[in-house]
Amino acid sequence: MGDETVGKPRTTGTRSTLTADEVRTFAARAPRARVAVAVPCLPAGALPTQTIDAELVNISASGMFVASAERLDIGTVVEFAFKLDDGLIALRGSAEVVRYASQDIVGMGLRFVALDESGQELVAKLIDAASLGVPEAPVMDSRSGAVSAGRVSYDHGSLRVVLSSATKHYFTENPLLHIGVGGCFLPALVADVPLGTGYQLDIVDTAGRLLLRCKAKVAAKQDRQIGLRLVDVDRVTLQALRGEIAKLPASD
Repeated sequence: MGDETVGKPRTTGTRSTLTADEVRTFAARAPRARVAVAVPCLPAGALPTQTIDAELVNISASGMFVASAERLDIGTVVEFAFKLDDGLIALRGSAEVVRYASQDIVGMGLRFVALDESGQELVAKLIDAASLGVPEAPVMDSRSGAVSAGRVSYDHGSLRVVLSSATKHYFTENPLLHIGVGGCFLPALVADVPLGTGYQLDIVDTAGRLLLRCKAKVAAKQDRQIGLRLVDVDRVTLQALRGEIAKLPASD
């Protein structure tokens, strides 16, 4: 027999502790960032098998909106995590469901209930990063079909990055994924890249010397950028790449 609760609000017997005015205040256009990352949500007291798969749509200092095929009752408190892969959780906390989508996206607005200092700092940095604007639009080469943006090029499932002072920020600037945790944020060279998309990533120096070739997976998105988690890179190689990046000045 199929699960008849799918697509319907899950009954928990909880009610919102917020007034209508407070919910409207929560939903107001406070400074926020549009970020996509997997956000598994587990209702308080539920079994791990009852975790809901959700995807972050945007985040502010007070809460977030997640897209999800399943909605929980208003007032439900969930434990959530920003999951970059099976081995890397960027943020954990708890939040209360306070509203549903009023537009096209099926999902829920959640107000943070518990977020430690490091989590608050990460959220603030994500919002600051969004205020910097989006990278230049990519351009396609009509002869080769390759797409490029700045010093990043895409060709048939492969990404190539020229490491220089002009691209150092791809590996250091975004607080969610950076070289310190084996990741980077690059300009999105094709539209609507789904989370989980895989690439072959080549990182070369300005002379074209290969510094790193590895698999990479889209673990996050922000504006017109994709956050890549480097896959199967040994510690020595990763440390060497971090060293090359650390030697670069901030800009040309």
